[in-house]
Amino acid sequence: MFATGVKAELTARHFLPNESGPESSPHSHPYEVEWICTTTDLDSSGYAVDISMMEGVLAEVLGAIDNVLLNDLPYFSTRQPSLENLATYLHQRLGESARAAGAAFATMEIRIWESPTAWASYRE
Repeated sequence: MFATGVKAELTARHFLPNESGPESSPHSHPYEVEWICTTTDLDSSGYAVDISMMEGVLAEVLGAIDNVLLNDLPYFSTRQPSLENLATYLHQRLGESARAAGAAFATMEIRIWESPTAWASYRE
């Protein structure tokens, strides 16, 4: 199995309903987002997944929500804007955009780092 990944920064704004303290008010987090795709084979050029395509798609998807209040997005109208749900949201958006660009992969994972030692991910 081959794995190809890219990463970028995201400033995510949100608040957590039904919480108390600082998490219950709008605030932001600087996150580092990793996007990892796996394939079982390489293409005719010897690549698993085109890194430049991944970088472009990641920049586009993250750019659309950078500094946006996540709670205002329709996806989060019925979900807590937690790190885990953000990973699921990004997984869906990145997968749709990458496949529309012609990418083929076996699995993909989104890993979001909220600190140098703490992260959450979603893989499918």
